[in-house]
Amino acid sequence: MNTPQSMMIGWASLIAAAGVSYYYAKQEIDARRKLQRELGLRGTEKKEWYERLEQPSSKATPANPPTAGAGSLVPPTSAKPPDKSS
Repeated sequence: MNTPQSMMIGWASLIAAAGVSYYYAKQEIDARRKLQRELGLRGTEKKEWYERLEQPSSKATPANPPTAGAGSLVPPTSAKPPDKSS
């Protein structure tokens, strides 16, 4: 059976891992929002959810368009077909 000490260690490690994950996720989200704001892709005004629904989006592009890279289904644009002269 689990002893009280082992349960406290388990819960403490779970809470610590969740806190660290939250911190790094928040840093990443804030950096992405800042970049979108600087590029003009994100508005600076705060809106309620119903205000966002009433105003249709003029942009039909996804928030994170796929890019060529590891794990991407989009082939790189600079890729050349293999040379068959040999």
